[in-house]
Amino acid sequence: MREVELLQEKIKVVVVDDVEQTRTDIKRLLYFEEDMVVVGEAANGKEALKIVAQESPDVVLMDINMPVMDGIAATETITMAYPHVSVIIISIQGEQEYLKKAMVAGAREYLVKPFSSEEMSSTIRQAHRLSRRRLNASTPPGEEPPGEKKLRLQNRFKIITFFCGKGGIGKTTLAANLAVVLASSRLKVALADLDLQFGDVSVFFNLNEMQNISDLAAEKQEVNRELLDSLLIRHASGVHILPAPFSPQEAEKVNPDIFQEMLALLREQFDCTVIDTPASFDELTLMALDQSDLILLPVRREIAAIKNVKASLDILRSLNFGGKVQVLLNQADMGFGIEIEDLERSLNLQIAHKIVNDEKTVVASLNKGVPFVTEYAGTEVAKSMVRLGEKVVKGFHQAEPAAPRKKALGRLLSFNY
Repeated sequence: MREVELLQEKIKVVVVDDVEQTRTDIKRLLYFEEDMVVVGEAANGKEALKIVAQESPDVVLMDINMPVMDGIAATETITMAYPHVSVIIISIQGEQEYLKKAMVAGAREYLVKPFSSEEMSSTIRQAHRLSRRRLNASTPPGEEPPGEKKLRLQNRFKIITFFCGKGGIGKTTLAANLAVVLASSRLKVALADLDLQFGDVSVFFNLNEMQNISDLAAEKQEVNRELLDSLLIRHASGVHILPAPFSPQEAEKVNPDIFQEMLALLREQFDCTVIDTPASFDELTLMALDQSDLILLPVRREIAAIKNVKASLDILRSLNFGGKVQVLLNQADMGFGIEIEDLERSLNLQIAHKIVNDEKTVVASLNKGVPFVTEYAGTEVAKSMVRLGEKVVKGFHQAEPAAPRKKALGRLLSFNY
């Protein structure tokens, strides 16, 4: 019994390389690491998939160039099917192109041969530690870790659109991090940047690829599954990203017909699609709102933001979208601003979820190009995003709107539109 407990405490590793001597050398080096154990080995990607299914390892050391199935293809399959498994690419190829392919496929780290025992072991520990943090932060209370159980969207929010009539509220930050939270729950998630002129989703994920949503039109062919798959960028977080054009001039290439076809394919292919929109009611945004199952409307505790959110709500209600709207209060715990009760009375709607304020963490993650729910999983702002993900998965339970009450602030916020 004690031996079983000790095995469970160790980092379980699978070694995948088509050269037997390389596998032997790696196993020999790991033998002296007291917190690790090699639970299997494979000579190609296809064998690796079988071993991973049987042993459920924590870390896979994966070579790139192998027969039958190469390491890139195997990595993509493993990270999609077993997001709790961290894949570390090991290869003699140190070029940037190989690194990019490995990261897009879902690899957590990349080691260039030859590497030292210390370098390998520290990389394994780091990848495993970050994986545990992501899973712990993304696991709802009473649920099994995402690596053991796939969460299902009970309310079937297949398309979730973030919208606000005012910029600077944190809409893109929330959209990017929510997509990562949902992906960590083993949902197949897409993130589309519909702010075609000034979208920043690619910045949040440090993407430099030239492919983007405008390429759907550039191909001058029917938008089909193969074309969409070729344009989606699979981030290491598991999110499939369709960035906005890098040049505002390319925005006009995306017409309503193309966008309608894209939405239909995304709904068909993914458990959930998160859409980030511009701060305007243009034709494509209206189409996205119409097709959405859930509209998330961020607000902050300031007069200008509340004015714009109130106006947005009035328009959404006039379009019969009001039943799909949930209001999110961003930076909810700031020590100044409108009282939450007064905010709810002004909007005639209860706040569905509150995200705490942590500007330092948000800015640091943006500068790194890594969502804060993975890089800073232990922070309160990351935990509040995880709780938002739980509500998206399990459904929002919203009470009746507060009764109207007139006072000075109420009169101030009683705008007419």
